[in-house]
Amino acid sequence: MTAKVVSLLAAVFAMLVFCLPGLIRGQAYAAFREVSRAGLLLRTYDMNSRESEHFVVRYQPEDSKYVRLVLDTAEHFYTPVAGRFNFTAHHKIPVIIYPTGSELNASFGWSASESTMGVYWAGAIRVLSPAAWVMDRESAGMRETFISSGPMAHELTHLAVDYATRGNCPRWLTEGLAQYEDYRLTGFRFDTPLPAISDLYPLARLDGDFDSMKNQSVAYYQSLSAVEYIVAVYGEGALDRMIKDLGQGRPISRVMQDILNVNLEQFEQSWHGWLKNVENHSGRQK
Repeated sequence: MTAKVVSLLAAVFAMLVFCLPGLIRGQAYAAFREVSRAGLLLRTYDMNSRESEHFVVRYQPEDSKYVRLVLDTAEHFYTPVAGRFNFTAHHKIPVIIYPTGSELNASFGWSASESTMGVYWAGAIRVLSPAAWVMDRESAGMRETFISSGPMAHELTHLAVDYATRGNCPRWLTEGLAQYEDYRLTGFRFDTPLPAISDLYPLARLDGDFDSMKNQSVAYYQSLSAVEYIVAVYGEGALDRMIKDLGQGRPISRVMQDILNVNLEQFEQSWHGWLKNVENHSGRQK
């Protein structure tokens, strides 16, 4: 009953939070995130548990042999990701392992057809058991695959960005940052055929409807591309300043105008032009 009450309060609080202005909204969101994190820990209190310096993992008995791998991988990426976004964990970060994709989806109320290896939401990370998707069951091979192709670097980046911006980060930007850091740390990136510029979604639409986009590959591709464009043209320092300003509760439109000296429409036009030039000089095929 307690866990249900906490979950209900978190849902109501979430609706109220996003009606608040700027910096106050960020402070309220931080409180909401902690309530949600506590609710998840309550709902999973009957699962097996193991801890490391920065993480607490909850898991089912059938995944006991993979817990050390998940913990070691999380700790492996914690230092570079936390350092990149100036993040410090003031409590152990919950990581919940789900044996099957359907159980992971059910934890969010998603349909069984959804496919994902990991999800970050409200201070906690949920991952699909390595046993459900890593084909190489030999210990060294599974470890290498989970580190290089698994979800931990990506989801940890989402977590660090969420804390750095107090939840005030457009969806396309956090997805782009997560892929950018994942590639920087592991060399992994989605092998997405280059889409036509006309097939790209407006960034404003991605912010509110990312998960409902018909072509998810394009949505992820252009999110990464937009971040790569910012780094290539303005430098990582500009990206850092954007994250800092978003953390102060400022809207993305104002942040772009002040730091990149463009509005969202101008940014998209310039980015598309840059993207065409990159495509013309790359060996990738459409």
